[in-house]
Order: sequence, then C-alpha cells, then structure tokens
Amino acid sequence: MACYDILNGLNMQKVFIHTNNKQKLGAILAKYAIERNLPANSDTKIEILNVDNISAFREFAGKAYLRAGRLVKYNPNDLQSFTLSRFMPPELTNYSGRSVVIDPDIFATQDVSPIFDIDLKGNSVAVCRKKDAWDTSVMLMDCAKLQDWNIKNLLGKLERKELDYSDLMSLRNRNDVLEIPRVWNSLDTLTPETKMLHTTNRLTQPWRTGLPIDFTINPLPKLLGIIPREPIHKLLGKYPTHYQPHPDKKIEQFFFNLVKGALQSDELSRDFIRAEINRGDVRGDLLEKVA
Repeated sequence: MACYDILNGLNMQKVFIHTNNKQKLGAILAKYAIERNLPANSDTKIEILNVDNISAFREFAGKAYLRAGRLVKYNPNDLQSFTLSRFMPPELTNYSGRSVVIDPDIFATQDVSPIFDIDLKGNSVAVCRKKDAWDTSVMLMDCAKLQDWNIKNLLGKLERKELDYSDLMSLRNRNDVLEIPRVWNSLDTLTPETKMLHTTNRLTQPWRTGLPIDFTINPLPKLLGIIPREPIHKLLGKYPTHYQPHPDKKIEQFFFNLVKGALQSDELSRDFIRAEINRGDVRGDLLEKVA
C-alpha cells in the first residue's frame, strides 16, 4: 500500500460517496460495487456522505448564489443537492492522507484502489477533463494540500457572491490539477477498460425510469440566440417530463445485476427498496426487474 506522509505515518485512503436522500439507493450500490471489487486485504475505507444530514446545508437552504453568472437558490430537494459536499473530504479527514470522492451514480467495475497510487506530480487534485473544464464528479485529493476547502467558508463565499458555483465545481481557479484517464469516470460508456461507470445522464438513470423529473433541466440553446426553445419543445411533445429508459441495455443490465448482488449479499434489502419506491425515489418495477 502507498504511504503519502511517511514522517507522520499518514497513509489513510478513503472513498467518500456524496449523496442525498433521493439518491440513497445509488449510494448504497456505489459502496457495494467498490467493496465487491476490493482485494481481501485492502485497507481502503468507504463512507457515504449524506448532505441531508449536514447542518451547514440545511442552513444554506433557500440561499441565493451565482451559477454561471446567474442567480439561483439552493434547493435541498433537488436531485443533485449534494454536489457541493464533494469538497468536504479534506476537512472530514483532518486534512490528512488521500481521499477520493464520487457521485452516487458512479459504480466500480474493477478494483479502484490503484487510483490512490497515482503520482500527483505535486498537484493537489486529480480529475478527468470534460470539454474546457475539469470534471469533479470523481476526484482524487491530497487532503493536506487542500486546507482552503472548508464547507462553511465555501458556502459563505457562495452566499456573498464572491465565488461562482460553476467555477468551484470545475476548479477553474486552481492551477494544481492533474488530468487522469476517462476510464476512472466513464460517462455512460461500459467497456472492458472501464474502471468506474458514471450513469451521468440524470434523465436515464436506470433506477428512476418512469418517475416524474425532479431536477432542474439545463436551459436549451436559444433559437437565433434570442428565442427560448423550451415552450416550443413542450408544444411538440419533445420536452421530457419523466425519466427515460437507459439507451444502452448493457448498462441497464449491469445495474440490475448490481442490485441482485447487493440483495444477495444483504447490502440491500427488499424492504428498503419498497420504502424508496413509496417515497417516489425509485422506479416502481425495480423488484420485478431483479426477481
């Protein structure tokens, strides 16, 4: 196992899965997917970080902040209300060792412990690149170098409009970021090389098929730069109101097999799934799909 601070004996390596109540099923399955692929002697720790249990986020509810230059309000009931908590692992580990944070819709397909051995080349963070920005939905962190990541301070900066959410999420203001291969955060693509599968399109997450959409859909590009497309799409019946089936049946089957494995291993119970169905957070036919 790698040691990251031999002088202080700090060799902790921990995976955080940040989530909210709406995505609890995904988080449990993400944890199970990592555990079942780890070597028997692994000392990698895994923790589910539920934003709905964190007082700082309850206090942030309804607060306005900038997102790509536009004022929005923090909605604790949004499907992705957890995203800002991805900056908490350094604080939670007392700024020691290495941590990885992943979204609750990311599932390991192989042993993920080698990610901790990546040479950061003096950088603080390692992530995949996405277009012209960094994709922080999977993030390897050298926690000792991220003393500026304190959730109350970050939320305060957002509330005071000193920091834009989009800049924070894409690490635009950092110059200590290392790029890692996309296999560590494979976007709706499952190949033999995939190490972590990210069901990143919220509209087609396999456990929510058929449910009413409960997230803010990103604005469509305007026609001629001035005419909103949304009313036109609604009139034409092209504007989705419910979650859609995943277009890749291989990924859908991977998910169902993951649920079956978690049930057989008692990492998940049918009673829990029924409760999530009754809450409206999981598709109503999931138990039938994995029978």
